[in-house]
Amino acid sequence: MIVVNDILTTDIDFNDTYVAIGNFDGVHYGHKKLIKETIKAARENGKQAVVFTFANHPMEILFPEKKFDYINTNEEKLYLLESLGVDVVIMQKVDKDFLEYTPLEFVRILKNKLKVKEIFIGFNFSFGKGGVGKAEDLEYLAEVHNIKVTELPPVTLNGELVSSSVIRKKIANSDFEGAIKFLDHPMLVIGEVIHGKKIARELGFPTTNIKMDNRLYPPFGIYGAFLQVGNKNSQVLYGVVNVGYNPTLKQEISLEVHILDFNKEVYGEKVYVQIVKFMRKEKKFSSIDELKATIQADVDRWKLFKREMKYGRSCSKTQ
Repeated sequence: MIVVNDILTTDIDFNDTYVAIGNFDGVHYGHKKLIKETIKAARENGKQAVVFTFANHPMEILFPEKKFDYINTNEEKLYLLESLGVDVVIMQKVDKDFLEYTPLEFVRILKNKLKVKEIFIGFNFSFGKGGVGKAEDLEYLAEVHNIKVTELPPVTLNGELVSSSVIRKKIANSDFEGAIKFLDHPMLVIGEVIHGKKIARELGFPTTNIKMDNRLYPPFGIYGAFLQVGNKNSQVLYGVVNVGYNPTLKQEISLEVHILDFNKEVYGEKVYVQIVKFMRKEKKFSSIDELKATIQADVDRWKLFKREMKYGRSCSKTQ
């Protein structure tokens, strides 16, 4: 997959591309429907499927005093887009100058730089300076350049709109199952292994501490996860993830993984963690022995769960 960091300066010679445009934070169920339609059209015509997205949210430029929480980092977004089969991603850096482009100027960029044949957008699409351009404006401007525009309707699950903002609320409200249902994939965390206080090692359950960049933490609690160390094509491992303040020992926010049947030093390595199952809430224990017994129970429960998945039996209920 080709990644372009600035559409304005790229010297890549594109030809008749099919382009999905959006922020795509989370690359959720609704995003996937849009992107898959783009890929389908590109494949049918023997052309490239392009995702035009943004390295930072325009709201950060317009309202710098407000903190914007991302579901995923840009690296995680690229990982998810590549897994869908996208050919090219325009990861455009947004600044004040870029936000000054009018709808007409933006369409001209798409035409001149990407040689767009068809644009795919969501139902709430807006573009151009101040977000004044809407879907009907894009259709009008694109028609002048012989570009087709396909607008996908709202996507719902159980009567609820699927959107990045709704997923953020679910995460904030500790609704992990609802969040991953709307994401349509495990909650992905990609980060570098950093040194921790090595307290868990003394308990017999060494953990890999992962540096978290500018993004939302999963809801605090204990999870089962799949992970890969070093690169995304390495062996799939299994781990128990602790997200939160670890109130018994550390009282500071962290994301750490106890990797099952793994004893290598991996400081500085990149870890790809796919969090798939919530097991219990974080809590404070009255003794170290109680903490150790509970961690062992967490590990045993996750081992049972992955064994049941392997052999197709029903999974045990979480507590």
